Amino acid sequence: MAPTTIAPLSNSQKLFLQRLLVAHTLTDGDLKKLYRAIRKTFSDVDVPGGDGEDGDASGRDEAYMGTDLGHCLGLINDSLMPAFNLEIATVALPPPYDPDDAGGEPSDGEPSGARRRLVKYHSVVNRAGDGVAKSHAAGPSRAGPHEMAYFRLALERLVERGTDGGGDGGSQQQQQQQFAVGCPGSMTRMDLINLRTDLEGAHENKLGISETQAALDMLVAEKWLVQVKPPGEDEDNGDDNDDDDDEDGGSRRKRKRSSAGDRRKSLKGTYYGIGPRTFMELGDFLKKSGFPEERIPQTILHSAK
Repeated sequence: MAPTTIAPLSNSQKLFLQRLLVAHTLTDGDLKKLYRAIRKTFSDVDVPGGDGEDGDASGRDEAYMGTDLGHCLGLINDSLMPAFNLEIATVALPPPYDPDDAGGEPSDGEPSGARRRLVKYHSVVNRAGDGVAKSHAAGPSRAGPHEMAYFRLALERLVERGTDGGGDGGSQQQQQQQFAVGCPGSMTRMDLINLRTDLEGAHENKLGISETQAALDMLVAEKWLVQVKPPGEDEDNGDDNDDDDDEDGGSRRKRKRSSAGDRRKSLKGTYYGIGPRTFMELGDFLKKSGFPEERIPQTILHSAK
């Protein structure tokens, strides 16, 4: 069988991929902004000719980003998959929670009512079981065996919270049940840190408070876990249309809502749930942990072929 020919990525495509890898996961709105920004950055780059003046005798356009975002993702995947068994994957899940968004405005420039729509998330995920590929995309990048055991236990407990209707899920579960996908279970940061005491066997008493805090922060930074709405937090705290009409009055009302949000946050603590990257890479583990298969989002595939 003839070896597969892997098309090299343009410099702009490489930059796009690198930015996504650094971010770990981006919403559709943020990825579109990144795509437009890189296209603008490369808009003044000369297309290389065939004379090799710039070191590229092939004449490839290093500014080429495809015809649109979807085409660009497909072009990258067509090179990334055969080379590394990695690909940019997309899933649709409930919108992210913004703790600073006290006024209830949708994120990513979405119009009013966007909170009740699913949001696309994009991430580079591993499609192979080999350690080399996992070191690039799948699995917390700095996790040791005890941290991985802690992560698995945290996911199991969050799945339990999301399926039994009890615990700290509460109103968070009711709010999330409007969506057919995703896990409504949530736990406070304190409960997640205390979860270290439930580790058993070779992992028992291996993680102290500081190590667990570092592991939790890493899981959140790499989008395996995400901050979610505290149980019982109001969806909206005021009339946003009135705020737009009176700059001074609107500012006062916004400050009032923000203060109310801060008080709720201080009383309830910070809550976390299962992040989109976990659904993309660890769907089989979630199902084995008892998570309903029908609530796992379907992966959207991208290919330019």
